[in-house]
Amino acid sequence: MTSGMTPKQIGRYQILDRVAVGGMAELFKAQLQGQLGFEKLVAIKKILPHLAGDKSFVEMFIDEARITAQLDHKHIVSVFELGTDADTPYIAMQYVDGLDVLALLRECARAQIRLPPDLAALIASAVLDALDYAHNALDVQGRPLRIVHRDISPGNVLLSWRGDVKLTDFGIARAAERQHKTEAGTLKGKYGYMSPEQVSGAEVDGRSDLFSVGILLAEMVMARRLFTSTNDLDILLMVRDARLDRLHKYASEFPVELRVLTVRALQRRPEDRWQTAAQFRDALDEWIRRTTRVTSRDLAMLIGRVINSPTAELESRNVAVQDVAGMEGPSGLSGPMTRMHMAQAEAEAKVARAEFISGEGAIPDGEMGIEGSSGVITVGDDDVMPEQPREQSSGPREVGDLKEHPVLRVVYRLAKTKGTGMLALEGRAGVLKEAYFADGQPQFVNSNVESERLGNFLLDQKALSPQALQRAVSVMHHFGGRLADTLVGLDLLDPLEAYRLLAKQVAAKLMEAFSWQKGRYTWTPRQQNPFKARSLHLDAFRVIGAGAAQLAEPLVDEWLQTNLKAFVTREHQPDSELAQFGLGEALMRVYSLLDGRTRLGDLAGRVRSPEARLNLLRLTYLLVQTDLARLA
Repeated sequence: MTSGMTPKQIGRYQILDRVAVGGMAELFKAQLQGQLGFEKLVAIKKILPHLAGDKSFVEMFIDEARITAQLDHKHIVSVFELGTDADTPYIAMQYVDGLDVLALLRECARAQIRLPPDLAALIASAVLDALDYAHNALDVQGRPLRIVHRDISPGNVLLSWRGDVKLTDFGIARAAERQHKTEAGTLKGKYGYMSPEQVSGAEVDGRSDLFSVGILLAEMVMARRLFTSTNDLDILLMVRDARLDRLHKYASEFPVELRVLTVRALQRRPEDRWQTAAQFRDALDEWIRRTTRVTSRDLAMLIGRVINSPTAELESRNVAVQDVAGMEGPSGLSGPMTRMHMAQAEAEAKVARAEFISGEGAIPDGEMGIEGSSGVITVGDDDVMPEQPREQSSGPREVGDLKEHPVLRVVYRLAKTKGTGMLALEGRAGVLKEAYFADGQPQFVNSNVESERLGNFLLDQKALSPQALQRAVSVMHHFGGRLADTLVGLDLLDPLEAYRLLAKQVAAKLMEAFSWQKGRYTWTPRQQNPFKARSLHLDAFRVIGAGAAQLAEPLVDEWLQTNLKAFVTREHQPDSELAQFGLGEALMRVYSLLDGRTRLGDLAGRVRSPEARLNLLRLTYLLVQTDLARLA
């Protein structure tokens, strides 16, 4: 059987119709028949045949059934059974007779009827009620499941004709008991519904889902995409920075109080958002109670009115829903100009792919050099193209010796004081690195070290073969001269993978300087970045933590020899000060050892393993350089 044929039977279920086919699974409307005339409509989700042999995907699919089967809530689609048919797994679940939110917005666009803000809030409240239950769900032994949905989007919120709201698709949900790791590629096409911490690959908790609900609510009210661009990399960066330009642009379409509630959910830092789904839900319910008191019956009436309305003339401007017209493609809720730019970008990408496959692309001058016959490819940093002269700073420069002011300490001070400007680091043999900061966060690092260039970095990470990189560089001009965009446009890298590699490369360039024993630094406040580079907004504290864990052994040994007789005393700090470095319990344990009665040399001597000794000293060095401990 091919995916194009509708089977008559799957397991013990009679198939009535194919409802939808996605990139990974297909969905059927089915019926279960029993004795004495028993009949029940169900939905059957079955892995596509070509993925049935993919062990990792099958295991992820089974995990979805295992997690969702433990959830019993009025706003969550119930799972009845996990079975196999012709060795292909399927899930039998509750059939919701209606449409999803994305389909409703498309129908609203067709009929040019605005989804009222109060009904959008009602839908969001129901989703939050489901999340409140899922985030706090327990297993049969009473242990927290710690579920995070991680895929809240308009297509995963179902609406019945009666106005019921159901959350579905826990396919990439994260739970404490989850057996198998989910892959970034599962979210392909849904980057505009991720949270900043999902983009950066940080740990996620329930507050990540609240950010996604904020996106959902904003888009229902605005009838427009909140994060949209011609390429996925830019969308990921918009999400990572929580750029709410479009929400503010169309603020007039939002009731003020509802907009304030939504903006709180859309804060970049999880600690600045609503802390629980229940808090966000209760705030929406209170707003609804004080305004219109709408119910599911009102939602059902709106759905019926929209579905039964004739198609409006698209030229009409009586209702401003042009941004959702023509939503059949991946552009979703994007406006007409964005869709036009997307089409132009895709046309360029098709030409580039053809040249890439044929190998006929000409290599533009200055974009790649091949040294001798070694095959070593030199590629400039992504987007590193000076577009204007360097602006003069508007503040006094600070110059220091790295022997007295180590790089790690300087970066920590900039992070704590939220410094904005350029940190120039001069090392041995003419090595120069220029790190640009905004509000204490590293944005971009320009380095004259050839091995740190993006192309070589990707080769070192085995993200690409030298041949693929060489061909990609030859068609970079189709993508504005941007290597990362080129690799994504050629489908050589997933956009999320490309973003994380870019972030890793920039962080690595800065962290390498943490081990410098000699050199000098120059801090120029408010110095603008003159390069056409994407600002990555890296978490400076995480970079510091990761860099400390990789400090070179010569630096650590010299520091130890200089301070052998010094007593190490921890400074009393809240746990959050230690947690911000992302080093977990290891840093906590080292911190607890620094009681002020032990010399640094004796502390190091307690550890037998050379590797453990090095790691102990690395973390002690971190604590001292960040003033969380002191030497005396």
